[in-house]
Amino acid sequence: MKMNILLGFLCTIFIAASLSSCNDYDPVVVGYENPEEENGVVATPPDIKFEWELELITNVGQHNPNVFVYKDKKYDNLFTRNLGWNGGDGVLSTLLPDGNVFWSFNDSFYGVVESETRTRRSCSFPRNSLMIQTKGADGKLGETDNSLMWLADFVQTDDPDKPGYYMAYTQLRHPDAALEVEKPEESKIDNDYIYWAGDGTIVDGKLQVIWGAVDLTDENNPMRRFASCLATYSLEGKPGDPNYMKRISVDHNFRPGDNMGYGNTLYEDADGHTYLYTTNGYDVLVARSTTHDLTSPWEYYVRDLSGNFQWITSFPTEEESKRSNILMNNGQCSMPWVFKKGDMYYLIGQSMWFGHAMHIYRSDNPYGPFTDQKVLFVIPDTVDKIGNQYYNHLYMVNLHPHLARAGELVFSTNTDCADFWDNYNRPGSADYYRPFFFRVFNWESVYEKND
Repeated sequence: MKMNILLGFLCTIFIAASLSSCNDYDPVVVGYENPEEENGVVATPPDIKFEWELELITNVGQHNPNVFVYKDKKYDNLFTRNLGWNGGDGVLSTLLPDGNVFWSFNDSFYGVVESETRTRRSCSFPRNSLMIQTKGADGKLGETDNSLMWLADFVQTDDPDKPGYYMAYTQLRHPDAALEVEKPEESKIDNDYIYWAGDGTIVDGKLQVIWGAVDLTDENNPMRRFASCLATYSLEGKPGDPNYMKRISVDHNFRPGDNMGYGNTLYEDADGHTYLYTTNGYDVLVARSTTHDLTSPWEYYVRDLSGNFQWITSFPTEEESKRSNILMNNGQCSMPWVFKKGDMYYLIGQSMWFGHAMHIYRSDNPYGPFTDQKVLFVIPDTVDKIGNQYYNHLYMVNLHPHLARAGELVFSTNTDCADFWDNYNRPGSADYYRPFFFRVFNWESVYEKND
């Protein structure tokens, strides 16, 4: 009896200290130092609502003291799923005219997860997947499991004792893809030529999404981007209607030979152009469409031999790409995101080599040059999951402006595991290959008034 009381007391202490839990399968929450121990001064945090379920990440010198970074536990939990889709990277989103949000994912997992241990069992592995996050009755974006409508072609959802229960097929297949599995009761997986999602935009009431064609057969470059595809989707009616998100057209030859991936991220500017960003290594490149319609002619922003930038209509050569970085002072990042506030354009990207520092730049134009590099914030080394909590690779750090509630920046991150088969049959395996979310408040303070 005394031993039980002692264990209960120790459990309370651990929970209060946010270090652990008495449930073997609860994630260990990593603690941070108190900044008052460093300098005795703490900046005033923003007004955070309890229902947002945010958890402050204490700043111990990683970034500007007036910037506040939170783990978004509501969205972490929203994407912690046990049936159907239970993981996917890519994680791009687009605000739709009706206020719903379109989400796309690259490699995904569909099937059943053991909820307590977060163990992923037998799952299908479609190479891309789609979802709509719907509005609630109050007109606000829904943030419950019922708000997520997965646009998946399921094998079967009626009998958990039969093969393929809540498994799904790849949403958009490359025309040259050969199926590894041909049995109709099992999920079909493409392992040679696949599509991974780029960004999306709204044109004439329809959704246009760029997809990158990837060659998995090249042993020297096993994830070689070699072309782009453009898929157009109907937005007629409302979610659940036959025409809503019906694929209207697919142009598999939209940008043949595009090995750069222009349109990995997009920015629709008031000047009438849509700007399409990508990286050459870690150099940031940009193109633009003549109008917001992505089927209009494109121009590429290229530096000539005299060092001057100009817009050209031909796809850049390798030499032109190498000298056309729009970040000043040879700045480098991955997955650049551009947005505008006031008269200034901002670019945010992840630091090199899967770095945890997120850099921010600014410019007078959406095509740069982007200058004044600062550290916006630093992503913690760990994620709140069972088992190994450390990122293997931190990648696909994506911006979701339409999820903001009070002008903050909202990011999702991904982590993979050291061995692909660690995604299955062990505690915590279902929390690889899924997004974790962060909100960054008062980000503008990175640039002081005298900068």
